[in-house]
Amino acid sequence: MSSIIPTFQGEVQLAGWSDTHNGGAKVTFWLTDATDLEAFRTLTIRKGNHAGHRFAAVLVEIGDDEQPVQPESQQKGGELAKLAGQLCNNPEFWNFLHAKHGWACSMSEDAAKLIRNRCRINSRSELDHKAEAAAIFHEQFREPFVEWRRWSKQ
Repeated sequence: MSSIIPTFQGEVQLAGWSDTHNGGAKVTFWLTDATDLEAFRTLTIRKGNHAGHRFAAVLVEIGDDEQPVQPESQQKGGELAKLAGQLCNNPEFWNFLHAKHGWACSMSEDAAKLIRNRCRINSRSELDHKAEAAAIFHEQFREPFVEWRRWSKQ
């Protein structure tokens, strides 16, 4: 096995990031030591539609104590978790749960508990990471609620 010699090895600080018009993103780092720039001076940068040198990067956050910071182990919720939260806070959704399923809800936590139990999850964030839970959420809550609202407004 050959050993890989890194082009650059040192500390950088996140200076900024932005989305680009073509679906990519731009991330800017500051080098903490100006002499580290020498590692980049001979490399090709992007010109027009031609990309510059490509790199594989592994970044580890370090704290003020110079020790690695462990990322959060809990998965973050995405759009489905957000939608479930909005539904759980909606008194109209509570009425739907009572009318369609006979479940009495008087607060958002009641609705959240029902969704978690029915979808077999411990946290709404799992809706974005477990396909089966997402399918149950759509089939038993989101789609029927949309239909119920449409029907009840007529």
